[in-house]
Amino acid sequence: MVKFLNAFIIFIAATVINWIGIELFAPLDINIGVMLAFSIIMAGILSEAGGYTFAFMSGLFLDFFSDVLFGGYALVFTLIMFVFYRIDDKIDFKDIGPQVVITAALNVLCVLLYGFCGLIFTGSFLWQGLKSFAAGSALTGLFMPFIYIFVTKYLIFNILKKNNENKNLF
Repeated sequence: MVKFLNAFIIFIAATVINWIGIELFAPLDINIGVMLAFSIIMAGILSEAGGYTFAFMSGLFLDFFSDVLFGGYALVFTLIMFVFYRIDDKIDFKDIGPQVVITAALNVLCVLLYGFCGLIFTGSFLWQGLKSFAAGSALTGLFMPFIYIFVTKYLIFNILKKNNENKNLF
């Protein structure tokens, strides 16, 4: 129960930071992937089932505020976690370099997959614009080390840190 509560607190923190990111970058017409960054961090901490669940719920949270394609972000975040779990054992995600590069690349993939989901389900490619695509992916990658430090130092309870080696939260 404590493990689930810890994941829920991290989810609430992700939603608040996502809201702050939207407020700061919406006037610049840039969409940063805060929820994706938190999902990637939690995928590195949780088991695969827990990581998929956290990513799906993060995507569903974004879908509630979307007016185009309900379920699109949930599907895309789940697919992104599939890609992340395929490369997770090949990288050291605790270093800053891989965090920035992998997160920016996964954000690019997320935007493109979301656009293709729109093409499949609505008949038109959901494009957010080149400025949002490039700057949003770069900023998501650059903010990832700060989000990672915030989560690992301040939001994770000791019981989750102990289970991090075994990845058995859910």
